[in-house]
Amino acid sequence: MRISTEQTSYSTEAHDDVLAQWEKVRHEEGPLELDLMHVSFMDPFGMVGLVLFINHLPEEARPVRLRMSGFDWQSGEQSTPGGATNAASYLTRMNFWDAVFERIDAPPGKIPLRPKGLVDKNVLLDVTNFRTHDAISIMLHQTGEILQNLGYTVTARGHVLEVLSELCSNVLLHANTLFGGVAAMQTYRNRAGTRYVVMSIGDAGIGVRKSLANNPSLASRLESDSQALGVAVQAGASRFGTSGHGGGLTRVLEIARRYGGRVAFRSGEGALAFNGAIDERRTFDAAFSKGTQLRIALPEASLRAAPQGDLLTPEGEVRGE
Repeated sequence: MRISTEQTSYSTEAHDDVLAQWEKVRHEEGPLELDLMHVSFMDPFGMVGLVLFINHLPEEARPVRLRMSGFDWQSGEQSTPGGATNAASYLTRMNFWDAVFERIDAPPGKIPLRPKGLVDKNVLLDVTNFRTHDAISIMLHQTGEILQNLGYTVTARGHVLEVLSELCSNVLLHANTLFGGVAAMQTYRNRAGTRYVVMSIGDAGIGVRKSLANNPSLASRLESDSQALGVAVQAGASRFGTSGHGGGLTRVLEIARRYGGRVAFRSGEGALAFNGAIDERRTFDAAFSKGTQLRIALPEASLRAAPQGDLLTPEGEVRGE
């Protein structure tokens, strides 16, 4: 079986493309060949999505024959001479290979390794598989130290860590999966020259709709996965029918709005897109995605200057700069 994408940047659209193709070929004989040769850049959403996808493929589809610029699955070696930038180099810098090496077809000892001592100022959080709250605390501590050197305001650093903490904790509370979750964060400059902080957190658990269905009061509002995502980002919506739960995803959107950022949310066959610059959200159908995955992009310039207006804390108090 074989799937591929023509996209050059591997993020939400390209990963949706791969997932849609997988649904068409999943019953063919394996192993799976995943052709990403057109891809020249990967962001955290793409990396997290690939880790979850590769690790949760059925046994008959493994080991995955991964083809991409900079990586030859037959030899397991970097195939672009001179260290030129390519998809494999992005993955190596983000420590992606540690999360998938047991599931891909490459000779032993030939998986690309990040050189020891290499410090990449754009990597805020390696591709990390977490299963406990202690692991989340370690991620927050490590990322917090890196953020201090980027010139962001104290408030902005707190908000970035708040989003990371909220979304990772949601995985442990709601996903119901032994695999845990996967997180990654980096900064990068888009084609227009704007620098962003991009974070993605995902899991392959039960998904938003099934989680919210545990709350009988929400049953009539969960007719589709996309509708469930719309409910999930509303204040107070939670699988728990008691007060004090819900509001975490609302908070994430509020932070994105204040910094003019964007949020992409996937679960099941549903998708939600939020543009914080114009405070607009929309839900739509997408390729089936097991569990949940979010992408949050915040323009770096807004993190270096205080956002306009006050930002409510989870307790409802006003927080200023």
